[in-house]
Amino acid sequence: AVHGARLLLIDLMVTAAVLVATTAAKPQLAQLLSRATDLETSAGDTTSGIHGPFPLSTDGWRECVAGWEHVQKKWKSLGLIAHPYPKSAHAHVPACRALAMQPALLREMRAVIGTDDLIVATMSVLVKEVGWEHRWHTDVENAIDRTRCNDTSWTVWLPLDGAAPDSSMLMVSHSHGARDFAQAKLHKQCKVCEGGDFSSLWRRGGQLAKVARREVSPHAALVQLAAADTQAWAFRGATWHASFNNASSRKTRTAVQMHFMPTRCKFRSDSGLENAPELPTPERQRPPGIGAVLPPVIPLQGKASATLRGSGEEATHNNWMFPDEPEPAVVDATFDRTPKRKRDCAAATFAPDTPLKSLAHDLNAGGWVDKLCKLKSGVDAGAGIVDKSKCKTHQLTGHSAGAPIMEYHTSKLRKNFAAHEMRTHEEIELVYVLRGSILISLKQRGEHTKTLYRRTLDAGDLAYYPGWQPHSLLSVEHAQAVYLAIRFLGNQPVSVEERETDSVVVWRRSDTAESDLAEAGQPTRLRHSSSLHLSVSGGELRGPHGSTAGAGHDQLLLATRGEVLYGGADGKMRTLTAPGTLFVPAGAPLTLSPAPGPPPLLVSINFTEPRRRGTVRGLQQASTDGAPSPGAVHPAGAVVPRHPGATPRAARAHALSPGALRKKYGVDEKGRAHRPLPGGGRAGAAPTAAPATASTHPPAASWSQRLGEPVA
Repeated sequence: AVHGARLLLIDLMVTAAVLVATTAAKPQLAQLLSRATDLETSAGDTTSGIHGPFPLSTDGWRECVAGWEHVQKKWKSLGLIAHPYPKSAHAHVPACRALAMQPALLREMRAVIGTDDLIVATMSVLVKEVGWEHRWHTDVENAIDRTRCNDTSWTVWLPLDGAAPDSSMLMVSHSHGARDFAQAKLHKQCKVCEGGDFSSLWRRGGQLAKVARREVSPHAALVQLAAADTQAWAFRGATWHASFNNASSRKTRTAVQMHFMPTRCKFRSDSGLENAPELPTPERQRPPGIGAVLPPVIPLQGKASATLRGSGEEATHNNWMFPDEPEPAVVDATFDRTPKRKRDCAAATFAPDTPLKSLAHDLNAGGWVDKLCKLKSGVDAGAGIVDKSKCKTHQLTGHSAGAPIMEYHTSKLRKNFAAHEMRTHEEIELVYVLRGSILISLKQRGEHTKTLYRRTLDAGDLAYYPGWQPHSLLSVEHAQAVYLAIRFLGNQPVSVEERETDSVVVWRRSDTAESDLAEAGQPTRLRHSSSLHLSVSGGELRGPHGSTAGAGHDQLLLATRGEVLYGGADGKMRTLTAPGTLFVPAGAPLTLSPAPGPPPLLVSINFTEPRRRGTVRGLQQASTDGAPSPGAVHPAGAVVPRHPGATPRAARAHALSPGALRKKYGVDEKGRAHRPLPGGGRAGAAPTAAPATASTHPPAASWSQRLGEPVA
């Protein structure tokens, strides 16, 4: 009651000031505001959801800002697998980490949250130019885990330079108890506005305060933080707030913002959430809007906390980063498992005359996929014991003319069990998830070896990564995960220089017509010049298709939905049921047709040998917005001619000289047009008709209509 009376008194004082004001604009806005300086000053009173201000050190903030800008621009050359999560400065820049983990700040957070065991979930570097404003919103990070962390996360805003009364933040007190996000209450806001008079920001804040008083608390009020450099403010993560830098300040404002929450919270990236996500269910533990990527978080352990690296469920919730501990250990299996796998694969030869019946596999034969794996006695997932904790069935082990290793198998893995320790090997690897969810962890290079790239693969997802990239797989979120692991290797050894490169490509929902492969419209071409070139495509199979004399490369067909009829040299048509695989050696004849019923879905994985020795710096993924790369592989399995009448010398020139490509064929090394093309094409775009000197792939909707036919 005293707290509410204090807010009411502040509102009355502001209203009185408005009545005696002689100007119209600013005083009309002021009647909506109550300064937050008197709102809350002690950790013992956190009912309003706003706490502060309290002084913090800002030493090294310039190094933090500059370092984070460098990481975001140069992430590839720094050894990062993907662009870093936009709010992970604490995980990548030591100067930023020092700001987020300073003792005075941790004391405040432990006091307001009420536990010693916290994580620094995010950290943003905020540089706001003069005339800038950010709409009313709720930070989605604080609502991702509503079952465990509702109302327990706090955000800290620390101004570093340029903060002032006219360059601050607006908030609605007590609004953290609202079910909806602020952006869901106010429609037609500009997310980031420039050059405005800011009147709409205050007016909308007044509207939100009325809503909060009606729906959440009668004490809710619109407040403006008393902003000053080095003076931090904390507020409950779900608080409705906005930010502005009024033009009168004439100075850019720089600040950092951190999210703190208990270690038990499941923190994930979001996919553009505009409102609180749905509650998770046993069948769908990550509702729509919650991303699959796990940003790195830093745990702050109290004296009573247990280890966070055991085998229990709590150990798998987040992408833990321990700055003061050694980087994850890696077992290099290149010199033991890879030679053994070569010996195993040497026993079986896949040739054009190999019966296709022996190369087709029903992955769920006898309901194997849906049966729960029985754990072997004495298995301790936390002790690093590997293959004993999973059930495995080998589908294919052998070699072809172009691949001394061609092996794939299905594995079942119980929840929170790892397939193996973090491991490297020479083979290139693909993983397709049939059931459940798999957490893939990839170790990064350079200065960020402690910051793993981790993301969740769900049923229907297909992922590619080179085996020499340290990796591990963990079953999460469901009672069991089942996946298909495909390993292959070309005749030429992977060069030392290539082993210094890494990447990961994920195609989502490969078992649906809306898969990433179908939406791409053209194959994804991945290649390492000293091993096998890889082309992946997918889509629906519609209508019967004739026979082809055989492609010039190995091909693996993965049926992800429905049934496919296939035939080989004997002319007999057989059924491949999803989930199922069919390996087609180079030169083997193949006929495909959909079985009666809904159109089946096929993923085509094509393996071709490199045409020259050399080195490709890193993983090359072809562009899909222009003409395809000459020499690429058609999803149907036919090799697209490089260029009609091209000689080996011309082919080498094509492969090595971008200048020669532009001059002779009008395309660059990725196949994109650089000059007007015959048939009405324009530079930089896919041609409307195939020119005489460049080949095109059919769009996603029609590639299957030409499956098994040569490409003209």
